[in-house]
Parts: sequence; C-alpha cells; structure tokens
Amino acid sequence: MGLLPLISLLSLFWAAQCAVIAQKPSVLDSCIDFGAAFDRVFSVPGEAAALICTLDIQHLFNPANISYNITWYNKRTGSEVTRVERDVILQDRLLWFMNITMEHKGSYICVVRTEEKCFKQATVLMVTEMTSESCVRAQRSGQRINAQVNGYLACPLRGYIKSVDSSSIQWYKNCQKIEEDEKFVPMQDMLLIKNAHVDDSGFYTCKMTFRLDNIISEMTETLECEVHDEYSMNPRMVEPVNDLIKVDIGSSWSKSCRVFVPGKGIHFVGVLWKYNVTFISQDISDRIHQTSLDEISADDGVWLVRTLWMTEVYEEDFNRNFICMVSSARGNPTGQFILLPADPNFLLPLALVLSSLALLFMLGALLCTLFKVELTLWFRNMFPFFYKTTDGDGKRYDAYIAYPRVLEGSSEMAEMFAMRTLPQVLEGLYGYKLFILGRDSLPGEAVVDVVEDAMKGCRRLLLLYTASSLCSPEAQEWAEQQTGLYQATVEESIKIVLLEMEEIRDPQRLPPSVRLIREKQGALQAWKKRKRWTCYGMKSEDRVTSLDPSARFWREVRYYMPVRGKAKTGNVWFSL
Repeated sequence: MGLLPLISLLSLFWAAQCAVIAQKPSVLDSCIDFGAAFDRVFSVPGEAAALICTLDIQHLFNPANISYNITWYNKRTGSEVTRVERDVILQDRLLWFMNITMEHKGSYICVVRTEEKCFKQATVLMVTEMTSESCVRAQRSGQRINAQVNGYLACPLRGYIKSVDSSSIQWYKNCQKIEEDEKFVPMQDMLLIKNAHVDDSGFYTCKMTFRLDNIISEMTETLECEVHDEYSMNPRMVEPVNDLIKVDIGSSWSKSCRVFVPGKGIHFVGVLWKYNVTFISQDISDRIHQTSLDEISADDGVWLVRTLWMTEVYEEDFNRNFICMVSSARGNPTGQFILLPADPNFLLPLALVLSSLALLFMLGALLCTLFKVELTLWFRNMFPFFYKTTDGDGKRYDAYIAYPRVLEGSSEMAEMFAMRTLPQVLEGLYGYKLFILGRDSLPGEAVVDVVEDAMKGCRRLLLLYTASSLCSPEAQEWAEQQTGLYQATVEESIKIVLLEMEEIRDPQRLPPSVRLIREKQGALQAWKKRKRWTCYGMKSEDRVTSLDPSARFWREVRYYMPVRGKAKTGNVWFSL
C-alpha cells in the first residue's frame, strides 16, 4: 500500500473519532456549576503558581460524614490535570504549577465529587510576560499604613507557607533588596517599617523561594504601600493615677479622667468609667453617672475627657475602687482612685480663733496707744507693790517747779499757775511734795545756791513757760544758768517735764536746751483745746484757758511724776 492511501485512511479515522467524542456527553455537565471565582491568580513565566479550589465545601455538605475527592480540569482542553504532567503537583485543594509557561494561561475547573453529587468552579490563571527588568508585577494589591508610627506590610504569599516543605522570603522596595536597618526589619512573612513617613510609600515586592516534593521554585507578589499622614499612637493616661481622694460625706463631687492620644486624624480610642467590674451609667439622673466623652484637639494629638459625677457622696462610696478604662488597638491603660472620708476641718475654727486674737491684739494695741496714760495710772494705783518705793532715795521733793521771773508781766500766767494751781492739784489732791522758789526758800539766801541744792533733792523738774517768757535774752540766760537745764540735759541727772502755758508758734526762739528737750520728748500743753462731752445734749465744750487745764492734762502730769510704789529694793517689777 502506498503512503498517500495510508494518510487518507488515518485522516478518515481521526475525523470519525472526533465525531464520536463530540456526540459523547462531558463528565462535567452533571456538576453544579458555581461559575468562575472572583479572585484570579497572576504569574509570570519561570515562576510557580498555586491555584486553590474556592468551593466552600463546609456549606455544600458535611465533610466529616461524607467522603469526597477533588480533581482539576483544564477548561480549554477539557482534560483532567494529573501529576503525570511535568512540574504539576496536586496537593489537597491546591494545584501547583512549579514552572509556569505561557501555555498554562487559562481557566482551570475544580471539581468536588461525592457519591451523590458533583460541584465545580473555575479559577483563572493569568500569565504575563515581563516586558522589562523591573521586578514590579503588573498586577498588585494595595496596603495602607499610618505615618509617625510603626507599620507592618504583610506578604500576599504568606498563605502558602504552611503548604510547602520549606520557604524563605526576601523583600524588595522598588526592586532594591531590603536589609535590616534603622528603618526596615524583615520578619519572614511581614515587613516592619519603623516610624513610617510619607516617603516610605511605594512598591514593595516579596519573593518566596520554597521547596515542595523536592522541587525548588519561587513565587513573587508586588504590593503598593500607601502611607497616610494620619496616625494614632499609644494613648497615655494622665489622670487619675492611683489617687487617694478625701471628700466630705453628703457633698457633691466630680472627677475627670483625662487621656492624651498622640497622633493626627481620626482615632479609635474609647474612655469609660467603672467600679469593680460594673460600668457606670451615663444617665445623668443617676446619683453616680459619667458624662459624654469630650474631645479637645491639640497640636500633636487629642485630649479625651470623661467626667465622673456624684450628686451626693454616700458612706458606701468610701474605699471603693473607681477605674477609668481606655480601649484602643494600641493599648489599654487604666487609671484609678479611691475615695476616703475627709479629715475633720479644723482650718475654719482655727482661722476664726486666730482672726479673733489678731483683732483683739490690734484693739488692745489701739486702746493702749489711746489710753496709755490712763491705763498706766490705773495700774500704778491698783498694783503699787510692783513699783519701788521712793523712801530712802535721798530726795526730799517730788518735783522742782521752775518758771521765768525776768520780765515784769511776761511770766505772770506761769507764776500764777506755779504758785496756786499746781500746789492745789498735785499737793492738795494727789499728795506730791513740790519745791517752789520763793515759797520754800528762806529770804536772803543766794538764789544760785538754793536752786542747786533744791534740784539735788528733787526727783523731777517741772519747767513752766509761756510764748514770750523764754524768748528774751535775759529769760534764755535764766533758763540756762538758774535752772541748770544744760547740765541736766547732758548729764541726765534729773528728768525734766515741760509745761507750756500758751501755744508756741515759733519754737526756734526758745533756748537751745528747752528746744532740745521739747524735740526729744515733747511738752505737756495746758493750753491745748480739749473736748468734753455732756451726757444730755451730747455736745462738746472747748477748754481753752491754761489756768484751768483739762483732766487729760493733769493725768499726763501725774504720768510723768515719780511713782510712789510700795515694793522694796530687789523686788521691783517696774521702774518709772
């Protein structure tokens, strides 16, 4: 038989076989069809690809009680995919192609069969040629992280790690191999980006090199990382922080929980109050309730404030642990406080006592200032034994009365006051003993000797003068020589008391010694106006005549006169 008739016979046989196959029903026609899976598998020539059967067996039947098997078919050829094909591995629900070529492109049908039913679903494998040296795949997924915080990128191939015998993953950014440094930390199926910044956005590729059934291959996936300039860091509890707070029972009281969340943009942080394990009500009509959450924006974050209110503190609230709890994906700090009964308040009574004492002290000081003379005279009269007696001090007189006798008529007022008024009051009413020149001296004695001897025997020197009695040169000479004012002033041998009968308008005209004493200790002014209040009309009267001074004047004179005490020497409390 020739070659041509043989070829014709074979062609006829192939056509007849095809016609028979076309008329034979497909084994997949009886399966329940779930169409094509939404997710597609992408690969490039020379790498591996894994197709997973996407049928949800758990919802189709109970695999624990019903046996089943899984087979794969090439939709284009209609033939079953078996391990006899080169670099093909069937593993449970996975179909592995260990060395992809362009011929592998197409749809593959996963068929799940039980004794009674059959289910099928197609998965599309996309194979594209790499048009450049770039490692970035045309098909890629996207992942988002936040700025200013640590972010993690997950390798899309991580789901295959448990299905292979061994594996290793290498990360790339824009085709540059990533090594561990201050910015990146590769963590097998994860990539840690420290303190992420917007500049960290870009394409990241993870390449998984693995071994399966003694075949080594690799898979590569690219993801696009987007860094959002919105971030939220760990919340910080500011208050309360293990506080012990003392409050009064029955009082109204509140405590704020303040939490700071560093970051920018939207946060997902909650703040709530509770005691023990019970959350506190947000109903404002309850005795114990918490307010709504307040948010206060800051430059570097946000403040969260929620206030706990007690309209009335009960005894049962004491020693109870109140907790402010923070809930967030980045940490759950807590703060707490315990209420304690307040200590007795002694501050107000103490303040009242101290204020009263201060008021009494100021009032006492004012009274002592205003009534110093009266109080001193009263004390001398009531407690004379606190003052030493004048007996035995060698003095015969309590006071020497001196007044100018130079110009005729210039000292008439002073002489009348010295000779009549002073003896009537001081000697007649109060028992003082006075020496008055001309009354207590003998005629014919030398005046200078008499004055000197008398002043040595007197305890005080009372100098009476008017506005004009000491202004003349003769009066000034008399004041210096006969009264011994200068010597008494310098030596302080005797206490001098000045009695002014008239107002002195020009003190510079007084003798230097008198002026010095007047400036140092002042003078008792008999002429000064005094107010006397009557009981019925509540009117005041002015006492203006120096020959009839006020009672206040006489009290001042007695104040400066010697004290007639009763205490013996050595038992003296006061010496005036």
